[in-house]
Amino acid sequence: MKQPRHRRLSFTRHEHPLWALPAFGLLLIAAVWTATWLQLQATERALIGAATHDTEHLAAEFEQYTRRTIKDADRTALLVKHEFEQHGAVDLPALIRAGLIDATGIVVVNIADANGDLIARSQPAAPFNMADREFFRLHAERDTGLLDISKPVTGRASRRPTILLSRRMNHADGSFAGIVLLAVTPEYFMQFYQESEMGKRGSLGLLGLDGIFRARRVGDDATSLSDESGAPLVARARTNAVGHYEARSSIDNVMRIVAYRKLADYPFIVKAARATDEALADFYTYRNNYLIIAGAATVVILVFFSVITVLALRLQRRQGELKLQRRFLETLLDNVPSGIAVRSMLPGAFGKYVLWNESNALTFGRKSQDALGKTIRDVVPAENVARILDLDRQLLASPMVQEIVQMRDLPGKGRRIIHLIRAPLFGAEGQVEYIMTSATDITEERARTDELRLASKVFETTADAIVISDADDRVVMVNAAFSKLTGYDAQAMVGKILDESPFGPIDVAEAKARDERLDRDGFVAAEVPRVRKDGTPLSLWLTASCVRSADGTIRNYVRVFTDISPLKETQRKLEQLASIDSLTGLPNRRLLNDRLEQAAHRAQRSNKGMAVMFIDLDGLKKVNDTLGHGVGDLLLQEAASRLQKCIRLSDSIGRLGGDEFAIVLEDARNRADATAIGERIVAAFALPFILDGHCVTTAASVGIAIYPNDGTDAATLLKNADVAMYKAKQAGRNQFRFFSTGTHVEVTVG
Repeated sequence: MKQPRHRRLSFTRHEHPLWALPAFGLLLIAAVWTATWLQLQATERALIGAATHDTEHLAAEFEQYTRRTIKDADRTALLVKHEFEQHGAVDLPALIRAGLIDATGIVVVNIADANGDLIARSQPAAPFNMADREFFRLHAERDTGLLDISKPVTGRASRRPTILLSRRMNHADGSFAGIVLLAVTPEYFMQFYQESEMGKRGSLGLLGLDGIFRARRVGDDATSLSDESGAPLVARARTNAVGHYEARSSIDNVMRIVAYRKLADYPFIVKAARATDEALADFYTYRNNYLIIAGAATVVILVFFSVITVLALRLQRRQGELKLQRRFLETLLDNVPSGIAVRSMLPGAFGKYVLWNESNALTFGRKSQDALGKTIRDVVPAENVARILDLDRQLLASPMVQEIVQMRDLPGKGRRIIHLIRAPLFGAEGQVEYIMTSATDITEERARTDELRLASKVFETTADAIVISDADDRVVMVNAAFSKLTGYDAQAMVGKILDESPFGPIDVAEAKARDERLDRDGFVAAEVPRVRKDGTPLSLWLTASCVRSADGTIRNYVRVFTDISPLKETQRKLEQLASIDSLTGLPNRRLLNDRLEQAAHRAQRSNKGMAVMFIDLDGLKKVNDTLGHGVGDLLLQEAASRLQKCIRLSDSIGRLGGDEFAIVLEDARNRADATAIGERIVAAFALPFILDGHCVTTAASVGIAIYPNDGTDAATLLKNADVAMYKAKQAGRNQFRFFSTGTHVEVTVG
């Protein structure tokens, strides 16, 4: 019995656990907050991404600015160095008046001699000595040829934080002459900050690869504080020359989006940063508005589902009285094996389905919710509607049970055969209020009957011979094709064990092995020989299989015999065509090569000699051109006939193609054996040919290779015989030559 499926009637309602209502409300609230959170996260990520992109762009611009600033200062140092080394002294006032050196004080130019004493300066200052400075000692020790940029120091003259850029100056002999020193304040590098939009708490920094900042600006405050807080950034830049990250500043504890770039030309890293809270200022306002909306939506959802839950509790209590009746009715209907459908004949609901059980849903592939409350035009295929409506009119006019069979096209099932029993359901006053229909799908039952009928017809009309035997292999039946093929009728075969019947196997041992394999594997296919009743041999293809019971025991054997005798004959002819030259009837190149290889193997095993003769028929082209290809073909056929008369029965001859032939001489122990054959060939071709009334003269050029001196394999022997043939042709034709690695002249007959 099928388990009952509930809520299949039109007068019931689908129930859900009461906890589903508040659970759905909570789920909806969770969805609101999840969507809000996801939207805020997406917006925040997008804004941070945009801020990061802007910061990276600022870092790139700051990099260009820094490189340009350093290069401008270096050009000034190079100018002073050049003037000093060319003239032995530098006139700074002249350079300033010429506009080649800035006199505004942003860059202060100092020139010191080899002792470190200040000898010239672009700004007034008291004399001082810089021999104790690290950069001075560096230039004095060796000429690096590079611009040196110092860590921030306190200027001796200005008493302000200063960055010193210096180059070495040399005498004409290359010895140390002093340095040119450019002193700049950190603001020299930080002027870029005023040109960019970095917010009130943005940051710029010029960091040396030693981890010490040369210049730094946070907001409006510029500093040259010499500390080693840049070491982590240096480590990061050594791995990736360009990058970004988010970090909290050790100076003012502000979280910033940082972008950095390592300068390719100088040992510096430029850093640009924007305060994260400034970049996300608009987002925070946007976030607060979203949170307020989500909170309001939460309150509305809670109130709504609270009211709905209370109403649902009341409704559940009212429906409690109907549960037992519903369960009984649903169980009864769902366990009926036939599809049951009920349509109303009452006014207001006329023709609508009010009941549709599970079996009906399985039969027609339409669920109850897709049928209940709908009319027959909505449910039944259009081609069946008119017939059913006509039956409705008949049943209403004369209430009685109706039995019909219909063809229906069902979704996913195709064309089906449905057996319908229709009965009226009466009301209290005897009128028909409902029509009940019981539907049974009889497609498979009809198909089984048709299959049996078809199988019987196929068995009798098939072109292949079929033998069916029982578990003891005793023949049960044979078809008409079997009698036609073998000459044995059913009376001669039925009741006899197949192997002992008139059509028993010829290959007894192989048949026994096939039967054992059939019992083991359940299937056998093989070529078998048999004999017709009149004694004619048959070549058959046997396909045998076992029919087993549910417990695996063999019930029947089915053997199908296909006559392949014509196929075997065709195969034999094809094999002959593949190895014989169609014009001369001689073996072709493939077969001759095979025979030559076998002869070489036999000669090797038996230690006997053999020879290969390569014959070229001279004059064939002339015959084809003057007398036609028909006469040329006759010449080839006659040449093949003469060659066959020249050889022994143990020798093989074949046509290689065109006018070329080859002969395999077996057991040719010495050259004398080959010489005798060669002389006969030359003599045979010295005689004229009478072809279709034409007298044709030709000649044969013959080359001979002897095993094993001239080769031990087929290819080598044939090639060397070909070489000897060309020597015979060059020597005047109508003669033969033996192959020789020397002069090639062995024997000539003409």
